[in-house]
Amino acid sequence: MWNALKQPDGAALFDELKDLGFEGIALSRHLTLEQVEQLKLVLRDIGQIPPCAIQNFCPILHGTLQSEAENDKILLSSLDNDERQEAIRRTVQTMELAVEMEITTVVIRLGEVDTYDRSYLMTDLYEYGEREFEAFNKKVAEATEWRKRKETKHHDAVLRSLDELNERALKMELCIAIENRPRYYQIPNFDEVGLFFDEFYGSPMRYWHNVGHAALQEKLGLCWAHEWLEIYNEHLIGVTLHDLQGLEAYHPPGSGDLDWDELFTQIPSDIMKVIEIRHGETEAVIQARELCESLMMTQDEE
Repeated sequence: MWNALKQPDGAALFDELKDLGFEGIALSRHLTLEQVEQLKLVLRDIGQIPPCAIQNFCPILHGTLQSEAENDKILLSSLDNDERQEAIRRTVQTMELAVEMEITTVVIRLGEVDTYDRSYLMTDLYEYGEREFEAFNKKVAEATEWRKRKETKHHDAVLRSLDELNERALKMELCIAIENRPRYYQIPNFDEVGLFFDEFYGSPMRYWHNVGHAALQEKLGLCWAHEWLEIYNEHLIGVTLHDLQGLEAYHPPGSGDLDWDELFTQIPSDIMKVIEIRHGETEAVIQARELCESLMMTQDEE
């Protein structure tokens, strides 16, 4: 994410990250086909360890601008069966790329509930400093109630999609990891993670925890960030690390509002950790890596 838009050459993109001290990478949905092909060549030529994870959809969907890669164009939760099947097909393509590049984990975004986005009900009050007042809780309840009215059909669509993808993952000897999302209307919310694991217990499906997404949901009154890690620990395979400045995500760890000493006491030491940054100059990225490495060393000592 950090340099995919700034550096069109995949080999140079990798060299840039390696020069900052990173020994491994994850492949984001911001990468073009050309960047992926260039990365494949350079990783093979230098005998680099395979990327630790890859996001669906990677490479970026045809016709999608890199700057718009965060906006899902096709959804595994879609009630339109043709769209849902296309989302499955493109996810399988990402899984096939993972096998080719010896990547073991595909991080999957499940989609969203088709409801009018009422995030402003919470964000406006938060920005005005009214997070602790009763009016804020009422707005949270109002937004989530609208979601509940439509979520059942989308649950069914996601279950059908996951049924196919888990079957494919088993044959490919891959893990597919469902990721928590930042917005209240996106899937899965806190309870839905449990619902999906109850349905597919024993499958190749795992949980991927995004620290910034959980913290953002907590700021907006939707959940407690630490509970995702506590409740879904047995399914956890990896975490994404980035900081928040107010409600703005993807800042380098240590440059925002989150308590990283406390966070690393909650994260198991033996799982994948990926720093995902959009904002920040080179020095801030190096400092973020050094912070996380020092906290990991502290984990190992304990």
